[in-house]
Amino acid sequence: MRLTPPVRAIFGLEIRSLLRDPRTVFISVVLPVLLLPGLLVAGNLVTEREAEREEARSYRIAVTGTRASLADTLLAGLLQNSEADSRFRQVQVENPMRALDADSVDLVVEGLEPAEWEALMDGDTAEASVPDELAGAPVIRIHFHSNRTASREGAETARRHLMETRQERRDALIVDAGFPVHPRTVAQVEGVDVATDQEVQGAHLGRFITLILLGLMVLGGSAVATDTLAGEKERGTLNTLLTSAATRKEIVTGKLLAVMAIALTIAVIQVLNLWIFLGLEIIEPPPGFAIQVSWEMAAGLLLIFLPVVALTAGILLLTSAYANSYKEAQLYLTPVLLGLALPALAPILPDISLQSAIILVPLANLSVAARDLLLGDLNLLALAGAWVVTAGAAVWVTARSIRALHDEDVITGDTSQAEFLGGPALFRKRVLIWFLVFWAVKVMIDLNLPFDDIRIAALVSVGLIFGVFPFILIRRFRLDPVKALALRKPRPWVWLGVLIGVPGGLLTAQTVFQLMDRVIPIPVELLENFGQALMPEAIPIWQLLIVVAVVPGIVEELTFRGVLLHGLRRRFGPVGLALVVGLIFGVFHFQIFRIPSTAFLGVILTAVTLMSGSIFPAILWHILNNGIAVYLGSRGVESLGEGPVMGVAGFALLALGLWIIWMSRTPYPDMGPAAGRRPSAP
Repeated sequence: MRLTPPVRAIFGLEIRSLLRDPRTVFISVVLPVLLLPGLLVAGNLVTEREAEREEARSYRIAVTGTRASLADTLLAGLLQNSEADSRFRQVQVENPMRALDADSVDLVVEGLEPAEWEALMDGDTAEASVPDELAGAPVIRIHFHSNRTASREGAETARRHLMETRQERRDALIVDAGFPVHPRTVAQVEGVDVATDQEVQGAHLGRFITLILLGLMVLGGSAVATDTLAGEKERGTLNTLLTSAATRKEIVTGKLLAVMAIALTIAVIQVLNLWIFLGLEIIEPPPGFAIQVSWEMAAGLLLIFLPVVALTAGILLLTSAYANSYKEAQLYLTPVLLGLALPALAPILPDISLQSAIILVPLANLSVAARDLLLGDLNLLALAGAWVVTAGAAVWVTARSIRALHDEDVITGDTSQAEFLGGPALFRKRVLIWFLVFWAVKVMIDLNLPFDDIRIAALVSVGLIFGVFPFILIRRFRLDPVKALALRKPRPWVWLGVLIGVPGGLLTAQTVFQLMDRVIPIPVELLENFGQALMPEAIPIWQLLIVVAVVPGIVEELTFRGVLLHGLRRRFGPVGLALVVGLIFGVFHFQIFRIPSTAFLGVILTAVTLMSGSIFPAILWHILNNGIAVYLGSRGVESLGEGPVMGVAGFALLALGLWIIWMSRTPYPDMGPAAGRRPSAP
């Protein structure tokens, strides 16, 4: 980018306009300056207030049950202790459980006879049973409200005391029975944390520092970016600027440099804040926040964030370029922020390393590098590779934003005939924007669904949302439902290809998942939690098949192989369509460990739709794929077999199924230019 006189003039004009707007100055400069010291001061105040409340807090205990006398005996030490635990005091109430609900007491300790406990366990819906070694022993139960601090902390302290008392009594019984050595002298077990405070706090800060920085850069940079192109198109001043002596490239370059300047200023401010307040300790950090940010570490962070600055600025300007108004540009900021936040959250994944495939993911790689730098465990060679990858992405986005003004639709605000008339032509222009906004809405809904039952959650999150969205687009853009949803009859042999290809696709997808696990290890606990959520024991298998296989197989295909494929059919050739639609399908399943295998399935389903010209084979394939996975999971089958033999066999079956569909193909109609190069169907 050459800094010619027109570029410098436009850059200066944008910066002066920024400085004249108090709101933008506050968001772009003042807020980043005050954020970290404000957090440190607030953290100290909260810590001090919490300590004061803790000193003044007392815990009210009510004792009840048929073995209340035993509970009183065990709690005697807690209630009579002259140290901190003396804050526990016993109160007498007529109905302890009602008093607990009314916050008249903080916890209720209930003593039960063995028979009472066994009766409660036998009637437990979780089908729990009394362990043999505890049969016949009295039971102490602690009732508390976990949403109340005093109740939760009091219950935890009381539980620790009861466990210690239980241990002491058990040891005394063993000694009285003639055991020659006191149990406490048999072995002492002690855990020693060898991680330094710097490493612990560096890990905590490193997980979120890139996300915080991105949020501030998007907040501050968007104030300039949304006004500099989208705002000027709305006011009509962009056309006036285009008549000046500056070329289109110089105009966009000047505006891009202004957005970059704001983003870079925010990055520099945050890095300086880290050094000043956590390195020089001008403000005493809260207890436990022991990280020391040296000037070398601060300089390293700034170097790491340079490509992030350029990438963020380019994305913001590109978003503004394709918006027709200031409000429309603001609407796009939510999905843009979510899209940037997803890779920035990579450091929170357990066991994620920069020396893995994550190095090839722009933004995610440098997020992990920033964490490793704060940990003091940074591989310089891996950092160089990550820096080049993200810088390359930033260069591409920057070049694309500079070329934006060569698109007449961008200059005119898309005031073409399609814009005025609407309909299918406008749908082809707006389909990706609609899906971007839909993705952001879907993420927010999934994160806030209040349902614990997977059946209700799936029917709302998948069945309702994906079921309604295609028909909103059909109505909004006056699309022909038969064409938009590819509701055509395929040739008979296509069904055979589907039946052969489904097991091959499952085996091949499993191989893809296993290969991905080698480069991005997936914790076993994460997979187990996901599997338990997908396969709860209390739900009949036929209900799981409906909510996990049938419903997604229909509504997701109508969305992705229906309206999305229809809207993109003229932008790409067959291979590009399969890859793009498959990738978007994978991103909508936004658990990062699911994206590769889900995108792989999306590519296959898109290819099947393109070859058959119909959505029905993809629907059947999708239902069978999910249904077989659910059925095998319900039978405890974790995999269909591992090793290269199973991988080759799966690929062969998949290839055979696709070949049968290809030989009976009825190509998808009205494709882009690449469609004309396909051989005609028999």
